[in-house]
Amino acid sequence: MVICPFCKEENIDGADECEQCHQPIEFLTKPRASSSIEHSLIKDRVYMLAPPKPVAVDDEMPVGDVLRLMVDRAIGCVLIVRGDEMVGIFTERDALLRLNVDAASCAGRPVRDFMTPSPDTIEMDAPIAFALHKMDVGGYRHIPVTTGGRPSGIISVRDILRYMTEDLMSLKQ
Repeated sequence: MVICPFCKEENIDGADECEQCHQPIEFLTKPRASSSIEHSLIKDRVYMLAPPKPVAVDDEMPVGDVLRLMVDRAIGCVLIVRGDEMVGIFTERDALLRLNVDAASCAGRPVRDFMTPSPDTIEMDAPIAFALHKMDVGGYRHIPVTTGGRPSGIISVRDILRYMTEDLMSLKQ
């Protein structure tokens, strides 16, 4: 158990924020590696995954155009912006769950009607293990990467699996 330094509430080891006062407490937990791959996930940072620059679209763009863009660029998600502010993310899962067989009839509606608002993000210098944890807990396959709070990349479960595979292969050599 971890004691919150702000309100003295007991929290589960590994929690990102206090259950009681919602202050950040992830800094109180020091992950311990039990294998070389776990050590790498804790030690190495998100920037080592070389996150590609995210594709961003305006929240008023028709969802049909967004789907075409995703297919044309062979990407699994786009960030949704209003001006300079990220307001959401639209993923393949959103298309399947929110559009499904109605995609053709909804093609002209704005993507904001189907996006996931206020997505979780991970900082570029965070440990890869933190990104993996957020993705696992949230059930995400993609997570926006930020630098100083501004979107600067996007990573997927595939990126982390590729990194882990390369790490394991380097151990064999």
